[in-house]
Amino acid sequence: MLDEQAEIEAAQEQKQQDIDIRLFVCFKLAHEEYALDIQSIQEAIKEFRITPVPQMPEFCLGIINNRGSVIPVFDLRKKFHLDPKPFDANTRVLVALVDNITISLVVDEVLDNIKFETSKIDPAPTVRMKIEREYVEGLGEIDKRMIIILNLSKMHEFIKKEIADYQNKITEKRHDA
Repeated sequence: MLDEQAEIEAAQEQKQQDIDIRLFVCFKLAHEEYALDIQSIQEAIKEFRITPVPQMPEFCLGIINNRGSVIPVFDLRKKFHLDPKPFDANTRVLVALVDNITISLVVDEVLDNIKFETSKIDPAPTVRMKIEREYVEGLGEIDKRMIIILNLSKMHEFIKKEIADYQNKITEKRHDA
């Protein structure tokens, strides 16, 4: 009987250790809440000056100089084809490290840091969403808020591909002229 009790207690302790908690930075875009893994976010910048870079897709706003580092800036509203909104006092630039490259993302507002048990993150829905399904890692709910968890690595892959395709079109137009 004692052996069974010890096994049960050991199993409960192991189960508790197996609960995987992930932390996220939660932000707002067009009345929707999104999140990125906090491990990839380096900082949120309130004041920034974007220097435009020519011959880039519309969602590539340009670059910022952040403490001596030149970082590309991508507008998630434009990337996700959401209605435009001018920058305001809540607008932030999230500086992130993805695939050993520092990038930055413009968001409407940084809300808070949240945590989810990995088991509580639902897979991306199969229904049509406002953003491409490939960008979505899953959905989480906290305090009756539905939060779309983004896969930054996948987003970065698509961004790199779109930039390369865009620049190839420009090159082809030059050769055709």
